[in-house]
Amino acid sequence: MPERTQIPTAPDKTAEVQVTTLRGGTLMRLKSWLPEHSTGAKSVALAGLELPSQVGATLSSPIRTLCVGPGEWLIMSHKYQASRLRELLEPDLAKYGLALVDLTDGLAGLDILGGATREVLSKGCGLDLHPRSFPVGRCARTRFAQIPAVVECLDEQRFELHVARSYLQYLHSWLLDAAIEFQST
Repeated sequence: MPERTQIPTAPDKTAEVQVTTLRGGTLMRLKSWLPEHSTGAKSVALAGLELPSQVGATLSSPIRTLCVGPGEWLIMSHKYQASRLRELLEPDLAKYGLALVDLTDGLAGLDILGGATREVLSKGCGLDLHPRSFPVGRCARTRFAQIPAVVECLDEQRFELHVARSYLQYLHSWLLDAAIEFQST
């Protein structure tokens, strides 16, 4: 389980939106340049798991997988360290013509939770975050608050954002500002 550090969103403890920095865990980028993976014509199975081939689809397991582009995945695990995860995935990499890059130290994550989460997040990107368009288990790579980000819907009121670590403080401040109107008084 990831270590979570609570970042207060307002002095009022009954806030409608909570922002938490995710700590720990492993993040890796998996990429294929083979045409059969880019088109989804050939599935990819690593460590006994078939990876989602449709862009925006996710797979929840001890090794969480987000299909963020044709033939491209973001692999996350709180169970395995980077070296162990690489050991698990490496035997299948050459077979599928895949490259695996450790992004653990380069990306940071925020967990956003609360009744107004979709409304707050809608202020920062052009995605339609309504539940019928962006249901639980969906992800997207987008520009959020003018920075590149991966957005994932974990449940009806909970999302995760993954951005370059250097943008974490900016994004945190941006979310605090965007959530002000939803705070209880």
